[in-house]
Amino acid sequence: MIVVTKQKLIATVAERWQAAHQRRGEWFSTPTLADVQRIHAALVELPADAPEAAVIALTGDNRWTQNRCHECGVDSEVTVGLAREIHHPTDTTYICLSCLQDALALAQSE
Repeated sequence: MIVVTKQKLIATVAERWQAAHQRRGEWFSTPTLADVQRIHAALVELPADAPEAAVIALTGDNRWTQNRCHECGVDSEVTVGLAREIHHPTDTTYICLSCLQDALALAQSE
């Protein structure tokens, strides 16, 4: 299991941006290469406790800070990832605390 918080997503956004746009130390060649590098530099400068709005303003995309529950679909402050496998990280299911409580109540009612 893994705990994911909005603050962890914000604190790691620069390295995740770089991983998405760079391989072996070289930025992907795109028509907007300067923008990709400029955005990365700005993300590096963000403090770890920056507001979510700052990341969205720099990237133009709210997906870098989304922490969506796979059960209810709500963008949550905290989720828990279940069934995490190193080789298949996209197979992980993320559940918010409310849905985890509902699951526990359901299991205890049986």
